[in-house]
Amino acid sequence: PNPMPPTTCYVGRVVDAPHGLGAPLRWASAVVVDDATGRIVDVARDDNIVNTATHKVVELPERAFLVPGFVDAHVHASQYPFAGTGIDRPLMAEDGFLAKHAFPTESMFADAGRARVWYDAFVDEMIRQGTTCAVVYATQHRAGCDALVDAALARGAPRCLVGKVSMDRLCPDAETLEASLADQEAFIDRTRGLDKTGDLVAPIITPRFLPTCTPELLKGLGEVAAKYDGVFVQTHLSETIDEVDFSKSLFPDFPHDAAALDAFGLLRDGAILAHCVHMLPGEIELLKARNATIAHCPSSNFYFAKEALPVKQLVQRHGLRVALATDLAGGYSPSMLCAMRYAVLASKTLQFRRHAASTFFAATKDKDDGMTEDALREAHDLTHFDALHLATQAGADAVGRGSSLGSFDVGKQFDAVLLDADAANVRRFEGGTAEAPEDVLQKILCLGDDRNVARVYVNGGQVK
Repeated sequence: PNPMPPTTCYVGRVVDAPHGLGAPLRWASAVVVDDATGRIVDVARDDNIVNTATHKVVELPERAFLVPGFVDAHVHASQYPFAGTGIDRPLMAEDGFLAKHAFPTESMFADAGRARVWYDAFVDEMIRQGTTCAVVYATQHRAGCDALVDAALARGAPRCLVGKVSMDRLCPDAETLEASLADQEAFIDRTRGLDKTGDLVAPIITPRFLPTCTPELLKGLGEVAAKYDGVFVQTHLSETIDEVDFSKSLFPDFPHDAAALDAFGLLRDGAILAHCVHMLPGEIELLKARNATIAHCPSSNFYFAKEALPVKQLVQRHGLRVALATDLAGGYSPSMLCAMRYAVLASKTLQFRRHAASTFFAATKDKDDGMTEDALREAHDLTHFDALHLATQAGADAVGRGSSLGSFDVGKQFDAVLLDADAANVRRFEGGTAEAPEDVLQKILCLGDDRNVARVYVNGGQVK
């Protein structure tokens, strides 16, 4: 018998969103993957025709769409056990989200056995939801962080930047300075030793946020970041008004949070900063200068930041990089499909306007480009296809993998999700409107959940 071809050709509706906000979707009819390397070797798009006779062919279902794998740019794996509660509380109050839920739950991850059980469940949940790459907060506990790395390696998915959280004040189980820095280096060494290329799992330096870190710890983490070539940094930045003011009281010598991070060597090239909805003058320019990425967390921003991130303004007017995140468990859903919907909804809130005579009306100072407030509000509008871009190509860019992930292009690794409309939550309207491909895809983006995540591929291998 003839041996099976070493390539697989997926035939059907193949769609990605690589070209930024406001750009049209890009459609193809087939994508060919080298089974040995997991890389894309051909794409049937525009005038390029793929000869399916030379490949093993996989016909995709009629109402299904092959999209790039989702990248979650900010997710708390250790908060997965209490997802769906606590979001009615303020972030930093004595009985708030951190004190009541986050800190006590994370303390339980000091038990390596318990950590292993929950991190196994978290990794399985990411795969179930179609997340093929995630930027993850673990906890400060070394053994638990190692268990999360091991769980991802054992399954071959999802790709993870795993952060051992660093914090040495104003929190339960505060680390000592020396132990925190030593554990950080040991975690980096072990993780890089297990995955020398960093293709599947890599460490990311993770000061929790400024209030829980002494200047000495931040300085030490900056030195660790400088020591290890190519290591990423993540943290929270300007999430709530209270947090911004509290940080200012703790770091009075700096004009804003970004300047403090920068002074300690942590606002490095490619830093990933969650939230950023209450940035002060000068922070946008500094983030752009350092090539940082904002992890947009629309769900949790509704509850804690009480503000929406002006994504289009930051991307198109200021040239910043923005990716999308669930922020589980401040965001209550682990689904990137939900995060996409929240991103669109958050953009709509920026377009809210009141009558000019309203007692609630407050004018904003116009930027010198002459755009009026009404024009700016209209410019904030995101579509669900913009959100797909934020969840795929923009996410790949955020983790430094934009040239190898995020879209269906020759030479890229095949990380993909098959979204199938044939589930009970997405209706078929035979002979009616809204059955064109873009309409059906939008139905999935608006109504979809894990029932529609029919298959998941990471580096060419099917993991769901």
